Amino acid sequence: MQYFLIESRPAADEVLKSIGEAEHAYIKFLSANDLGLTGAHQSGIYLSKDSYKFFMEQPGKNGENFEKNVRIRWHDVITDSCFKWYGSGSRSEYRLTKTRDFFRGREELYTGSLFILCQMKDGQLYAWVLNDDETVDAVFNFTGLSPSETNRLIQFDLDERLRPSAETLLEKYGSVFPETDTIARDTWNIFENLYGGKTDPDRMIVDLIRIEYAVFRYLEKEIYRPFLGKPFASVEALMTVSLEINNRRKSRAGRSLELHLRYIFDTFGVEYSPGAVSEMKKRPDFIFPSEEAYRDENFPSEKLFTLGAKTTCKDRWRQVISEADRVKDKYLFTLQQGFTSSQLIEMKAAGVIPVIPAEFHEKCRSDDRGMLMTLSEFIEMVTKANGKQASLFP
Repeated sequence: MQYFLIESRPAADEVLKSIGEAEHAYIKFLSANDLGLTGAHQSGIYLSKDSYKFFMEQPGKNGENFEKNVRIRWHDVITDSCFKWYGSGSRSEYRLTKTRDFFRGREELYTGSLFILCQMKDGQLYAWVLNDDETVDAVFNFTGLSPSETNRLIQFDLDERLRPSAETLLEKYGSVFPETDTIARDTWNIFENLYGGKTDPDRMIVDLIRIEYAVFRYLEKEIYRPFLGKPFASVEALMTVSLEINNRRKSRAGRSLELHLRYIFDTFGVEYSPGAVSEMKKRPDFIFPSEEAYRDENFPSEKLFTLGAKTTCKDRWRQVISEADRVKDKYLFTLQQGFTSSQLIEMKAAGVIPVIPAEFHEKCRSDDRGMLMTLSEFIEMVTKANGKQASLFP
């Protein structure tokens, strides 16, 4: 197989165009296992069950294996790869194999990167590996998906459990799009109705993000439906609506993550100050136990904590390093899936500790997971440090 090293990043517009025109589009964060860094016997990029649509008419059958050779264009490189269904023995999984040469020598670099696979209507396959936060954000803004809704085909079917609530909200708001804070509060009500309120914090944050994004997409689709049924009077009118939609998506993602974390902290009785000012007018997303405690020079620094909140942080994790001088270690909550060993070591050396949902920890090497923290562990740590009950969970 012939391969070439990637020399340039794909343009965001090119990636978004291929997603928009694709018959099928798949999205996931690449794990250490996908890139052969864990020593596991499996080879290739793991794909979820709905990926069979790329190369099979029906899902794979137990007791049978199936494979199909395909040619894929990766940025400006073409590889002869293979889709495989493993159904024999104890295995039951889909993988995209014969991709190792494309990644060889860059496995560390691309662990945690966003992988997009597009099958066009003419059958051609395009793969994108996105390694910068700006392009990753552009994909999530374009698709309306959250970073926790990956490892799947890109599709927008509303969970039927959410439909009654979503339809009630549409009737409530009509053609006026609600503010991010309003949708967040609606999300909390839906969550409490579905799950009864307090559950494990790591499960809560994933469920809250999933519900909020699904409701947002539904409202967006229905509120803007009238615009899709008639021509625009001018290009300027089209651009105005497009900018309105895009800007709302951009501003909502980070804000909604912070709001859902506040809801969880309030649910478990955690003391905190959101958006408090530290030194030089810097504003960590959260200070624990309070801004007043941080400003009190007599308050023990070992009982102070900060937490940043970023949906993804492939590059921008460094932004939290200087946000609070009194705090040695900076904690960063993110929905990023997959960190390389070198990245985690660099973060540790800089005093930054990633806090991610428990289910995302398996995306990293087992030897690296000690440098990660779950949201539950973080809450227990800050509450215990300030004299509260160490274990708050049922």
